[in-house]
Amino acid sequence: MKEFIGTWKLEAWTAELTDGKIVFPFGEDAIGRITYDEFGNMAVQVMKNDRPQFLSEDPLQTEPDEVLVAYNGFIAYCGNYQVNLNTNQVVHQIKISSFPNWVGQNQTRYYEFNGDQLILSTDLIGSSRHKLIWKKLKK
Repeated sequence: MKEFIGTWKLEAWTAELTDGKIVFPFGEDAIGRITYDEFGNMAVQVMKNDRPQFLSEDPLQTEPDEVLVAYNGFIAYCGNYQVNLNTNQVVHQIKISSFPNWVGQNQTRYYEFNGDQLILSTDLIGSSRHKLIWKKLKK
């Protein structure tokens, strides 16, 4: 589907908990990008804004507490995607992920387009349903 193709900037990420409360998993100022290409490839990265820097300039020489904070403020995966027009779903077929449990899995997202926005939402993941609003970047 041609509408997906391109790079999108995260505008908002909310999660609705089972009690109905709305939270911002990475804060109200989370940043991210999602890209879909014409060949069926996709990639997404989302992180907390202003994560603390590591003491070392070498990413392989970090302290465990630094890694924990960084990991808990970042999620990324890539793979292939398929769009189901009948159900308004896009399936992300994950090949690489910062969350190891998702490697080899399919993650289904419901989609809708609203002007230059792509809205992706999930069924229940753990104890919450997620909604991510993306804005298409211009060339």
